[in-house]
Amino acid sequence: MARMKRLTIELPGEMAALVSDLLLGLEAGAVSEEQRDHEEPLIHAYFKEEMDIAGIITTVREFSMLFSENAEAVRFTTRYINQADWEGWKSYLKPVRASRRIVIKPPWEKQYKAERGTKVVEINPGNAFGTGHHETTRICVSYLDEIIEKSPGCSVFDVGCGSGILGICSIKLGAYISFCADIDFKAAKETISNSARNATSDKVKVWCGSADCTRKKFDVVVSNTSKDTLISMRESLKERLLPLGHLIVSGIQANEKREVAEIYGNSGYDIVSGKVEGGWAGLLLRLKKTRKPKK
Repeated sequence: MARMKRLTIELPGEMAALVSDLLLGLEAGAVSEEQRDHEEPLIHAYFKEEMDIAGIITTVREFSMLFSENAEAVRFTTRYINQADWEGWKSYLKPVRASRRIVIKPPWEKQYKAERGTKVVEINPGNAFGTGHHETTRICVSYLDEIIEKSPGCSVFDVGCGSGILGICSIKLGAYISFCADIDFKAAKETISNSARNATSDKVKVWCGSADCTRKKFDVVVSNTSKDTLISMRESLKERLLPLGHLIVSGIQANEKREVAEIYGNSGYDIVSGKVEGGWAGLLLRLKKTRKPKK
């Protein structure tokens, strides 16, 4: 019977999204996150039997040291699993409601029937971060749902698009065009694939790059990345935003929300609202209005 390798990583919560992205880039067949009460989360990554797990562990350890002072707390466990067990893993990924109008489902849920008024987005969870099962994805989609319902036909720019889920959801919700950018070529490629899967290729445009890969300005800019990345990109994101546009940021832990809000508030943004779900947070922002000097 065919076997696979499962790499389980115990790590500080603030590193979970970044390490998940890295593992997918290292050709994991799929990556899942297990939240535990009063304990650090577990990341489970599934690889073909012939993969060099020792080399992957070294890469993850070195990567962790770049992004966290708690890198020494990362723990690794490896075990073999049967192909049947791997197929059984799919049963845990069910359709999930990401917002009032959006349900996200994996490709193997062929019999799923959406309620009236619900838009279904199909995402392959085996290739890039962003399946709708993570709190930060749902926070971003819920904000997109609220904004696009009030402003149909708007333009959206997703910075750090991963699987392309946010850009695809934007089109399903009624945006006119969605531009998606990621510095990881594999993520950009997966966005193209997922967009084709959802028949949105004509309206989802994909770049391999960061926020500075275009000079266009957008009605909505969204970035679901990490605290440090969001802080470093705050000026670049501002340059991509139309004067009356909205900025959605997530990928931050609930206890980081105030710090990020304060830094953005001191960088020319007004905080419209914040959301918290399962220990993760997101912010909705707009550019501060500039007052014209009196004549």
